[in-house]
Amino acid sequence: MNKNTLNTYLRLVALSAALLGCSTEAADSSGQNASQVNRLPVDVKVVKASPLVQEETVAGSILSNKEVKIMSEVAKKVVAISFRDGSHVNKGQLLYKLDDSDILARLKQAQAELSLAELNEGRLAQLLKNESVRQEEYDVAATKLQSLTASKEILNVELSKTSIHAPFSGIVGITKVEIGSLVSPGMPLVTLHDQENVKIEFTVPEKYIDHVKSGKKIHFAPSSNNEKFTAKISATESGIDIQSRTITVHAIASNGDGALRPGMSARIYLSTVSDDAKGITLPTESLIPSAQGYSVFTVKNGLAKMTSVTLGNRNESEALITSGLNDGDTVMVSNILRSGDGTPVQIVSTK
Repeated sequence: MNKNTLNTYLRLVALSAALLGCSTEAADSSGQNASQVNRLPVDVKVVKASPLVQEETVAGSILSNKEVKIMSEVAKKVVAISFRDGSHVNKGQLLYKLDDSDILARLKQAQAELSLAELNEGRLAQLLKNESVRQEEYDVAATKLQSLTASKEILNVELSKTSIHAPFSGIVGITKVEIGSLVSPGMPLVTLHDQENVKIEFTVPEKYIDHVKSGKKIHFAPSSNNEKFTAKISATESGIDIQSRTITVHAIASNGDGALRPGMSARIYLSTVSDDAKGITLPTESLIPSAQGYSVFTVKNGLAKMTSVTLGNRNESEALITSGLNDGDTVMVSNILRSGDGTPVQIVSTK
């Protein structure tokens, strides 16, 4: 082979190698592009659990922690009123004084008779020791002394009923009688409220019975304003009302400034989850409903994976997930209908 022929051959070999290399690169590039084109473009959200807030609002009433209607036990005339309407009174403070003149007169008479009976009993006791009187005579004198002593005690009880005192500290209302009024047993004179603390009474459906345990804190707001107060559940009714399927609950709230008045209506905000509960919020379009519940697509290693979830609550735009997902999971929020379990996906944006 001459030199010119050899050079021509070498040029042909080099050209063929170059063409083959270009063809291989083009094929590889075409394969990669095809792989990318076959992946479903999706938007995703990287989820993170946060403290769960889930409340039910129910209607309730504000009541006095303690309330009593002050009444007279005897039929007497009022001679003194020792408080101002609507004022604060202390436990044991005198509220009303009733006429006691007749009782005092009978007490003087009883005391005189009692003194004479004591002298007579003492004299007969000395004579009995000397056997100067019979036992029967002494017994009569001793019995009379006991009877007069009991009579005096009865009069003292009657006298105590003419002074009507506050059974506990609180706020009195408006008196219903005036000085000179004749009161009778069981007649209401004034109402006394303990307003240092107030009682919040409300009812909840039986499905929330586990969320109204004694000691749990609730929040409430009087209907007159939107200021929120805190109360602590003190008691629940022993049974569920068979008609309404609800249970009555009492909570106690501090009322040091007197802003809460008995009889007010209130809105109670009852948490229906535990204090340490957490949840994940997702757009509702990411949910996949089925007969078994709800699922979502998570993305792992470039593939869509169907994952069952439990809903706590939802509205038109958001759903609260209480189980099924963990912090850091990547959840698809678009192209849900075009995807399936194991579909290759390409993340185009993260929300």
